[in-house]
Amino acid sequence: MDCDGVRQHAGGAIDGVLAKDAEYEFRSHLERCRPCRDDVMLEQLSKKLVQRHVSWISTPPSIQTFVVASLHQEYKSDGSRNNSWFARATRLRVLVPALTGGAVAAAFFLMVGIPSDRSSLLSAHTAENDIIRQSFETFALLKTGQFVPATVSSVPESVGGFFQKSFLQFGVQIPKIRGYNWYGGSASDNRGVKQAHLVYKLGEEWVYVCEMNSSDALNGPRLSLPPAAKAALARSGWYTDPLHPNCNVVVWKKDGLVCVAVSTVGKQQLLALLTPSTNLPQQF
Repeated sequence: MDCDGVRQHAGGAIDGVLAKDAEYEFRSHLERCRPCRDDVMLEQLSKKLVQRHVSWISTPPSIQTFVVASLHQEYKSDGSRNNSWFARATRLRVLVPALTGGAVAAAFFLMVGIPSDRSSLLSAHTAENDIIRQSFETFALLKTGQFVPATVSSVPESVGGFFQKSFLQFGVQIPKIRGYNWYGGSASDNRGVKQAHLVYKLGEEWVYVCEMNSSDALNGPRLSLPPAAKAALARSGWYTDPLHPNCNVVVWKKDGLVCVAVSTVGKQQLLALLTPSTNLPQQF
């Protein structure tokens, strides 16, 4: 199956109605083609957002007739200027569907682009420089093998030694998570903000943690957090993301750092792994 075939079968694959042979070819193509994989993921997310935010109702025939008649009358009475433009649009039977499609698209993006209530608005993390969004994107790269830690070890002290020799200039917290197979660590400079990246492998599960100075995360001009996250960190030092459908996100603030954890484990289990009552983070 090529890219055109993937686009043709994306709807059926998302709805789970593809034949087994077509689904196998579809999944095989996605494994080797990142652009198609991203397109399908976006279409799947868009469908979920539509289902969550949009209630579809049929337009009464009388309203359809009124809209078409009104548009026709408007262009007819507007003289030659609009008539010429109207001809280029292949007359009303082409123009009306185009306008209708544009209106539906505009309504869709207004509804999914703006959270439906104040709580969602305060928790949204769609900005390009949002730390939660960036952490989830890195986590997705980690799971597909496109992000590889600079160092990997079975003991946290070894990863701590890596961070001590790095350019980060802040003490990295390394939560002591029980049951891990190995630790991983990397350091980066994101928009002039230094960040530490920790990776934990626990059987089939992943935990990814991104750390940075709290001044950069909460008050700096280069990164952002949702208002709900900032308020929760100021109030209790902890924040759990209520919105993202595909992962569990926990944010906390401690010793001058803001840390974002993204994981495949359940939210309650992730909190249990990270909270001080079950582990004592080491700082390097």
